[in-house]
Amino acid sequence: MRHEAPPAALGLSRPQLDLCFSRGPFGATYLSRQRAGYPFHVGRLLTDEDGARVIVQSSSGGLFEDGDVHQHLVAAPGARARVETAAATIVHTMTRGQAITRVSLEAHDGARLDWLPHPSILFPGARLASHIDVSLHPGARILVADCYTTHDPGGGARPFGSLDAAVSVRNATGRLLARDRFFLDGASNRPLGGVRQAFAAHGGLMVLTLDKTEAAAVAAALERATEDAFYAGAGLLPGHCGAFARILATDSQSLRATLARAIDAARHVMPA
Repeated sequence: MRHEAPPAALGLSRPQLDLCFSRGPFGATYLSRQRAGYPFHVGRLLTDEDGARVIVQSSSGGLFEDGDVHQHLVAAPGARARVETAAATIVHTMTRGQAITRVSLEAHDGARLDWLPHPSILFPGARLASHIDVSLHPGARILVADCYTTHDPGGGARPFGSLDAAVSVRNATGRLLARDRFFLDGASNRPLGGVRQAFAAHGGLMVLTLDKTEAAAVAAALERATEDAFYAGAGLLPGHCGAFARILATDSQSLRATLARAIDAARHVMPA
């Protein structure tokens, strides 16, 4: 079956992290495929009433100039999985090039896949291109967090270089349903840009489902969960593929608190 084939067999580049979650005969989710090359290490599979949970660690100390890191995560039919990172990812200072991070997510019929990493921290001069590509099958649900913040370890206010971030959502046949993309220039948007003032932290949450009724309920829940944030908005995605919230915050702690409320709100209105 397609979900059991490793990326190389599908004509894709070989990722450093490749995980496939499957549903066992008694309903429990397990890792049916696990490959973790440098810089990744996969912690012990944890299970609870929500399914399986994996925490991914990195031994590289962050993202560096000219780095290209690719992660591939699949939830087979009926599987329920949550993948997180152990800590924020530092995007280090650069002199000429950029770092590239690619995440491929795929959830099959009846599956649930949550990709909820800690924010990426942009150091002065850091240039990051982030690409998240999602394949959403009928009956599947996917949560995707995409968050960034800035920091000058020297204690000053030196800006990051640039941030080019995109999340693309496609259906099972590969048709593009929705794409969120933005580009920020650190020199002109200090520290991460904003509407009337600078914000140090910037985050998005996509809750993906092809069920229109469910998507509308999630959009309303996200709006309620973020109404007390300093600057945030929520609504339906194009292509009838779910709901989306965008959050701007003055610091990473405020961003994470608002994002946690939004995630809890979305889970509350979605079927168990």
